[in-house]
Amino acid sequence: MSLRKYLARLKQTDYLIRKKATGNSASLAKKLNLSKAGVYKFLQEMKDEGFPICYRKKRKTYFYTEEGKMAEELFEKEISNGQMRKISGGKSFFIFFFRL
Repeated sequence: MSLRKYLARLKQTDYLIRKKATGNSASLAKKLNLSKAGVYKFLQEMKDEGFPICYRKKRKTYFYTEEGKMAEELFEKEISNGQMRKISGGKSFFIFFFRL
C-alpha cells in the first residue's frame, strides 16, 4: 500500500472514530475497503502509535478514550487551559539558552 493511501485511510478512520460512526468491525471494513482482519490489524497499528481506541458494544462503534485529534498524522492529546499555564517557556527560555 502506498504511503498516500495509508495516510488517507488513517485520516478517514480517525474521522469516523471521532464522530463515533465506525459501526462494528464488519461495517468499518466496508467503509475502509478492508477485510475484518485488516481492520483489526489497522486499528492495532493505530493503538501502537498512541491512538487511545476502544470499542463500545452497546453503541457498536469504536471511540477514543481521551479527547484529541490527529496532528502531523499522529494522535495528539488536547491540553487544557490549566495544563497550558503550567508549561513554561517564552522569554525566560530564551534568556537561559541564548543569554538575551
